[in-house]
Amino acid sequence: MKNEVIKRVALYIRVSTDRQAKEGDSLEAQENALTKYSQEHNYVIVDKYIDGGESGQKIKRTNLQRMLEDIKLGKIDLIIMTKLDRWFRSIGDFYKVLEIIKKYNVGWKTIWEDYDTTTASGEFWLNISLSMGQLEAKRTSERINEVFNYKYNIQKTVCSGKAPYGYKISNEKKLIIDEEQAKNVVDLFEYYRKTNNLNETANWFRMNCENKSTTIIKKYLKNPIYIGKFKRTRTNEIIEGFAPRIISDELWEDVQKLIKINVKNNQGNPKASHHNSTPYIFSGLLICKDCGHILSGKCNSGGKHYYNCRYNYFKKCLNNKCVNEKWLEEYLLKEIANILEKRKFEIMEINSKKKKIIDNSQVLKTKQKKLVDLYLNNMIDIDYYKEEYENISSQIKKIEEQKKNNINLDYSYIDAFLKNKFIDVYSSLDNLEKRRLWSGIIESIEIKGYNYIKINVY
Repeated sequence: MKNEVIKRVALYIRVSTDRQAKEGDSLEAQENALTKYSQEHNYVIVDKYIDGGESGQKIKRTNLQRMLEDIKLGKIDLIIMTKLDRWFRSIGDFYKVLEIIKKYNVGWKTIWEDYDTTTASGEFWLNISLSMGQLEAKRTSERINEVFNYKYNIQKTVCSGKAPYGYKISNEKKLIIDEEQAKNVVDLFEYYRKTNNLNETANWFRMNCENKSTTIIKKYLKNPIYIGKFKRTRTNEIIEGFAPRIISDELWEDVQKLIKINVKNNQGNPKASHHNSTPYIFSGLLICKDCGHILSGKCNSGGKHYYNCRYNYFKKCLNNKCVNEKWLEEYLLKEIANILEKRKFEIMEINSKKKKIIDNSQVLKTKQKKLVDLYLNNMIDIDYYKEEYENISSQIKKIEEQKKNNINLDYSYIDAFLKNKFIDVYSSLDNLEKRRLWSGIIESIEIKGYNYIKINVY
């Protein structure tokens, strides 16, 4: 792609937390270099997509995803970054994104490295670079895990600057008791044991101790740190003797039994109120367009179901829109046939592309045979022969691997679903049956109020 054709560029910038302080690789250094490069080449900067402290092994980075959306909207001609490892360290994820940007005729370039993907050898070196980056990232992750394991299990020290409620962090990075908060913790557990009511306990805690949400208070009641045990979120490992205990084993066990009993009662009690016992039809399916979290169901005084993003309540998301369950149900009944027909067409196209990929293996084998003939007839030298033979062998091996996993996607469930005329019997289903039906064909629904809805079917 020639410079004079390219007008609009996206600056992609990323640092992982372990490299924030490295000289020449900071966010500011990358931004300055990319801005200067754009000015020198007369590029128009569309936006700067900065993922600070996010791993290159993850594809679902906040601003990477935002950049891909802008690509689909036709806002970008070229992506530039300082180095390839700022963009990706996973070969698989790199090619997933590459497929998207190629579809929209968008180019990419690193300004501190030079890659030529128009030749087989250039593509080979690109794969080598990605493989090395992926290996380095995994080794770094392993080293960090070893450090964390040592700190947690041997030193019994914290690895963050935030202490659980009831504790504070000593100069030696160990948890010590915060006497005032610890008293509140003991009172909290005793009050819940006495009342066996979470909402009442939460209201009492807010009135007498600190203003915390009911969700947070429930987490306090289930946190084993108060009997000295630390639960690692990532591994679910329980580390004994991590902190000085605040409550007794007896009080802890009594509260855990009450919590389990209440969970069972709320799930299966037929005498529960209408608002709590009627299942939400789209539970677990609705995703907030703004923050990506699953929407929560709520019920008004008239018994009508709504969904909203609970992260808005904590001021972590700007989406304050509610969606009426009945409206969404009617919308889906009207649109689902068209959505499924479109998905069927997409699956057929994917299956067709898979067939073309497999067919390419025969072409490559023929090319490899010709290469052997050229070498045997002294038309090419040994070094060129070895390099090209390895390149073609690598491509054939990749296709052979794809063949093993290249099972055509099935769309018979779509035909069966549409043929059964489910709309005729839909009104006779209860809410739980409706939820099972929608969950069987819909993977997720990205939504924001009544103005944006994106339905993803299997």
